[in-house]
Amino acid sequence: MAQLGKSASEFTREDWGAIARNPRFQELSRRKFSFLVGWWLVSTIFYFLLPIAAGYTTNQSDFFNTKIIGCVPLLYLFALSQYGLCLFIAIYYDFWANRHADKLTGELLDELKLR
Repeated sequence: MAQLGKSASEFTREDWGAIARNPRFQELSRRKFSFLVGWWLVSTIFYFLLPIAAGYTTNQSDFFNTKIIGCVPLLYLFALSQYGLCLFIAIYYDFWANRHADKLTGELLDELKLR
C-alpha cells in the first residue's frame, strides 16, 4: 500500500474542507449513502416482518405454521433466514466496496496527490 504524504492528524481544517468539496468525494459519499440506506431499509423491513408474522400465526392452519422440513414450521425457517440475509448483505457490501468504493477512493487519492 502506498504511503500518504502526511498522516490524517497532520491535515488542517482547510485540507479536510478541500477534500469535502471535491466532486469525487461527494460522488463517493452519495453512492455509499445510497447503498447503505437501501440495504438498511431492506433489512429493517425483513426484520420487522418476523414479529408481525409471529403475532398473526396463532392457529395450526396459518400459513407460517406450514411444516416445511419434517416438523419445522415456515416461521422458524423465516427466523433463521435473518442470519442468511445478514451474511448476504455483508458479502455483497464487501463485493460492492471492492468494485466501486475503492475505485472512487483511489481516484480521489490520486487527484489529491495523497499517494
